[in-house]
Amino acid sequence: MVKTDDIYVPDNFNPYGVENEYSLDWPAKGSMSKEAEQELILRVFGDSISTTVDDAVQRWKNNLWLYEDTKALEIKPVDSISKEDSYTYAVLKSSIEDENGDLVTILTTCETYLVGAAHGLFHVEYLTYDKKKKHIVHLNDLVDTAMLSKVILQAIRDIPDNRGIYDCMFEEFKTADKIAVPDNFIIDSTRSTIYVLYQQYDITPYACGIQEVKLPISWLAKHLEFTPYAKKIFRKDKIKK
Repeated sequence: MVKTDDIYVPDNFNPYGVENEYSLDWPAKGSMSKEAEQELILRVFGDSISTTVDDAVQRWKNNLWLYEDTKALEIKPVDSISKEDSYTYAVLKSSIEDENGDLVTILTTCETYLVGAAHGLFHVEYLTYDKKKKHIVHLNDLVDTAMLSKVILQAIRDIPDNRGIYDCMFEEFKTADKIAVPDNFIIDSTRSTIYVLYQQYDITPYACGIQEVKLPISWLAKHLEFTPYAKKIFRKDKIKK
């Protein structure tokens, strides 16, 4: 192996193929506020510059960090690379996962592999937007996230469905008082459970994958207060303490 800056490549490896694919379901034009669409672009593409989804797509397709063209490796079209050669790729997809009244859940996944890396990476984002209010719903719209940092840990330790997460967690989190609260969550179709998501490496080793912490609404109601907005969303029989 030889080292080229920060990327390791085989001694006999010259071509550097790239392949980007995307398939997007996107809210209808005008269905979201401008602020909500900008946030959606940022969360899906990691793009804080583009102002439209079309611009974001073009920037993503031509993303120089993905091609690593400053690393003295030759870029070639992926169709010119044989199946035996390594190449960099990214696959970005989004779909409407659920539409429940005014709430729409968008699932976005991004799979990437950089040549020379030990393995690829898989990233998942759930975004819920309120069609009536035209904004993206955040956890702090539903609960006090400062309190949630302790409650999530308690849920991992106490709720049987989360036991596998606890067994896989880094030791530092098993004994911690609180944990970072992601703004990546999904409300189930019955509106009786919230799942908060942690990406690969966030709280567990890579081999354990992405973690979804189950937070039943009836259980949450015993540990923290819901906002007035949340009380309109969730089933009243589940919120009763």
